Amino acid sequence: MSGWDPTPAPGHAAPGEPPASVEPDEEEDEELVRPFVITGGRTRHATVHLRVEALVVATDMLPARELQFEHAAIVQVCSSPISVAEVAARVGIPLGVAQILVGDLAEAGLVQVHEARQAATPALLLRMIDAVRAL
Repeated sequence: MSGWDPTPAPGHAAPGEPPASVEPDEEEDEELVRPFVITGGRTRHATVHLRVEALVVATDMLPARELQFEHAAIVQVCSSPISVAEVAARVGIPLGVAQILVGDLAEAGLVQVHEARQAATPALLLRMIDAVRAL
């Protein structure tokens, strides 16, 4: 018995046959929300530019109005400090969308963002290059 099954997969026609039409799964479509809908068409935040490793933590401030679902989910996962990348993973949204939404929340005062300062000087970079070469 061979491992090859000549039966075409659903939605695929056997060679020489017309393609079969497959109805899209309605439940799948209902769960899909395009990222540009969540961000209101924005591809980056106007005033807040976040790095993926920036730490975010929720403040005690109450929202002035009811939050969008994704905003509320972000505030909930930020009960302890968490990176923007981890926020995206836990909420299940693309990283760029998470950066925009966290920026919205930071602007509203609902989360606080802690970014590491870059202290890479040319001398430090040269020492790092020498250390890597020594490996």
